[in-house]
Amino acid sequence: MPTHDRSPIILNINGEITPADRAQVSVFDRGYLYGDSLYEVVRSYNGVFLHLDEHLARMEKSAALCRMVMAHTAESLRKEVLRTFDAFRSKHRGEAYCRIIISRGAGKIGFGLNCLETPTLYTIIIQPVETPPASQYEQGLHLQISERLRNDSRALDPAMKSGNYLNSLLAYLDASSLNYDDALLCNADGHVTEGTTFNVFYVHRGILCTPPLDIGILDGITRRRVLTLAQGLGIEVREVRFPRERLYESDEIFVSSSIKEVMAVTKLDQKLISKGKPGPVTRKLLVKYREEITQLTGARGKS
Repeated sequence: MPTHDRSPIILNINGEITPADRAQVSVFDRGYLYGDSLYEVVRSYNGVFLHLDEHLARMEKSAALCRMVMAHTAESLRKEVLRTFDAFRSKHRGEAYCRIIISRGAGKIGFGLNCLETPTLYTIIIQPVETPPASQYEQGLHLQISERLRNDSRALDPAMKSGNYLNSLLAYLDASSLNYDDALLCNADGHVTEGTTFNVFYVHRGILCTPPLDIGILDGITRRRVLTLAQGLGIEVREVRFPRERLYESDEIFVSSSIKEVMAVTKLDQKLISKGKPGPVTRKLLVKYREEITQLTGARGKS
């Protein structure tokens, strides 16, 4: 059920839990100065953060990609997330959105590591989750294929979940200004990669297709689950490169993310997809995904 209550917001900054209005981060923090940071987002179901360990493991991989030596282990961050969640739950009984941010540290202005005066710094933000309304799953998303190119992996690897997000943010603003819900981005070769905050799939003649990881996309946690669930349903799955025209010709399109789960795309640019309604494969995968969530979180308390 959608939640729009934005209070309380609880933060944990390097182990100190504080309300949002008292939080302070140095202006010399590298995340603020250079976007030199990483992040992950998880949401709770039934008081359980779904796939938290997988998200923290991916954060460690992102750190390796950007040569960041993390001062805190995934296990210690996990404990801090749950400790912050306890503080949140003492004030709010609804479900939560959690954003975990790791900065390379703070110090003097300059790129060199010799400018750093602290180890990596973390911020954990927990607030009520704002989920898409139920009607959005029936209406689907209206997306634009952006003329902005996805970052080349040789420049800023999209496999690294970085706080340097201007590429995706600008694509979103371009699409939003034309009344689209969001945007998809292609690479320099004209192949579709992913959305601003989500992975993308299409269905054609019963075959489910999605871009491969080596094209330069995020290894989405929800993407992984969708591929596994599809195979369990006997759906043929292919990870392939494809141009935007392939999407226009498809029977169904949907996106996946921690917040959106599995959501249909019913209009792409000016092209109506699946007669403007979620297709049968999209519907089946959303049902299976939510069934799995119940299995993972419904029968146990917070862990």
